[in-house]
Amino acid sequence: MILTEASCSSVSCFSLVAIPVYVKQNISFLETGSCGRLDITIGPKQTMGKMVEALMVTIPMPKSVLSVNLIATQGTYTFDLTTKVVLWDVGKLNPQKLPNLRGSLSMQVGAPKPEENPSINIDLKIQQLAISGNAQRPVETKTKVYLTFLLI
Repeated sequence: MILTEASCSSVSCFSLVAIPVYVKQNISFLETGSCGRLDITIGPKQTMGKMVEALMVTIPMPKSVLSVNLIATQGTYTFDLTTKVVLWDVGKLNPQKLPNLRGSLSMQVGAPKPEENPSINIDLKIQQLAISGNAQRPVETKTKVYLTFLLI
């Protein structure tokens, strides 16, 4: 569960929102040497039978990471050398074969181990599902019949 802030009639309120996917991650940097490991698996959690589409994972790496050598079981990944960001475009989430990104990270020789692991940002799309918990009622239309009279 994640606590999100939403606007409720111009008054800020907080609500609990269940995330529709889960992430198993293991990102480690060795104390000695100049390498690290990355292993990320993503799976569906509460999608209410809907397909997770346009799944995109963004991982901002520490500045001491020089390059990455990763293998994606689904989708493609890119590593931007200037911004040090790994971008993994998974696409549609296949619940039968969970997507995985794993491999090694090359770091600067002599650089200290990063104090924190990088954050993992996930963008996704689920058609016709409101994660916020807000529901929209169906639009109702009513017609009125007017009779016109012609007086001669």
